[in-house]
Amino acid sequence: MDAQEVLRVLDALEVAGVRAGLTGGWGIDALLRRQTRAHGDVDLGVPSDSIDPAIEALVALGYAIAADERPARVVLTSATGRIDLHPIVVLPSGAGVQTGFDGRTFEYPPGSLDAEGEIGGRIVRCGTPELQVTFHRGYEPRGHDRLDMTALAEAFGLILEPPYSG
Repeated sequence: MDAQEVLRVLDALEVAGVRAGLTGGWGIDALLRRQTRAHGDVDLGVPSDSIDPAIEALVALGYAIAADERPARVVLTSATGRIDLHPIVVLPSGAGVQTGFDGRTFEYPPGSLDAEGEIGGRIVRCGTPELQVTFHRGYEPRGHDRLDMTALAEAFGLILEPPYSG
């Protein structure tokens, strides 16, 4: 999925009133303010009460639901890319919780999807460096995960834990 398509998706969601934050590979590249590699998809954290309007906005762009695995995610695809929407239940405190597969949960501290990043010269909302590191724990990293985490650590002075630290 190219940068222009990511921006087109973000624009459509914004017009629909959906507050989305980039995570995953595009979220990391946004934080780094440069594209470091090709991306097959875009991951977006979206308030759970905005999932239906998000889907409607993306269907209008030509996307179709490929997998509805709520509450964990909704996958949409088109000829131009793949979008993984991750529903987040936003709590009164401003924190959020995303339900994953197999009963796992992912915690979003208040403001953790409000970091400023950049794609194609445009400012975008994305997950904080700390959130990205947290989300990369608990599974065996692939080659691009190691490169992503190393780039984040160098750019933001983060200390990585195993398996990324050695």
